Amino acid sequence: MNFSVLDHYNGFVLNNFIKKDTNQIDLLNKISSVWDYYNKSNLFFSKKKKIGIYVYGSVGTGKTFLLSLFSQYSKEGKKIHFNHLMNRIHDTINSNKNKHNTLELFIKDFCKEIKILFIDELHIFNIVDALLIKKIFHLLEENNIFIMTSSNFQPSDLYKNGLQRADFLPFIEHIKESYDVINVASQTDYRRIRLNQSKTYFTPINKDTEEEFNSLFDRLVDANNLTTKKVEIKSREIHFTKCSANVAYCTFDFICNANLAHEDYANIAKEFNLIFIENVPKMTNDYSDQCRRFISLIDMLYDNKCSVVILAESPISTLCQIANLSKEFNRTASRLYEMTIIQPS
Repeated sequence: MNFSVLDHYNGFVLNNFIKKDTNQIDLLNKISSVWDYYNKSNLFFSKKKKIGIYVYGSVGTGKTFLLSLFSQYSKEGKKIHFNHLMNRIHDTINSNKNKHNTLELFIKDFCKEIKILFIDELHIFNIVDALLIKKIFHLLEENNIFIMTSSNFQPSDLYKNGLQRADFLPFIEHIKESYDVINVASQTDYRRIRLNQSKTYFTPINKDTEEEFNSLFDRLVDANNLTTKKVEIKSREIHFTKCSANVAYCTFDFICNANLAHEDYANIAKEFNLIFIENVPKMTNDYSDQCRRFISLIDMLYDNKCSVVILAESPISTLCQIANLSKEFNRTASRLYEMTIIQPS
């Protein structure tokens, strides 16, 4: 009897790592079916087959876990977060004087020895990525790569209200026509189930929570040996003035009001394992830029398996009050729930 991806999934269930979920089982069966169909060489099949999988749904429903599970089971796959992929592509293009075929060469090299690429958490926030993504997918497909991607957005909602969105619409149509688009309908937020029992999110900001927040920092570091650390990013330096080993303490204003980007936050996440962030405000429309940076910061900390301790004006569920960032912040909120624990408010 052949060992299937469902056997792999059931192994996690039997070892009590997860609970059996019929929606997840249905998704795994669907992915297996599309992959098997993709590999059929008959001309009849080639006209009908989909060339990839696009899975979307609410945060915490297990999309990443299931697609990672299939990628590992196939033994022919590679997983990369969308932010990391785009950072590598931008770095390659910007550092190469001959930009004519830089992207083509990067994709060809990147795809060596794999047949499946899992791109996790596809989300388009800027015009550069919006104009580049269709070419990236086209080159991957030309290299016979079966693409699996997860997203919190259905295809039609990608890059909504973005600049020059009309130029991005052909990519959406390509996904709808050539990919099997699947909605994960599970109502269970698995990230919140995995919360630990240590309180590391303090709210509201008052004398008591400030004392708890600072007391926790003092218990984790040697207050007599605090130091300054600088994080280098290209021609700039970011100076953290209250650090001990791989622990940093800073304010929201310092880390989110400055002109920092994904690369800066990625370098910060590589430098520190734990960051204390104090005075995080309730983010209204006046904090739109800062909120976007906060989203990027939490993405990078989460992706690098860092921990965070936060002193905030309000609970996670009401921290973002900006309507057009609510969907993006849903992912951030879910990650904050996983990285911290809040008391009932």
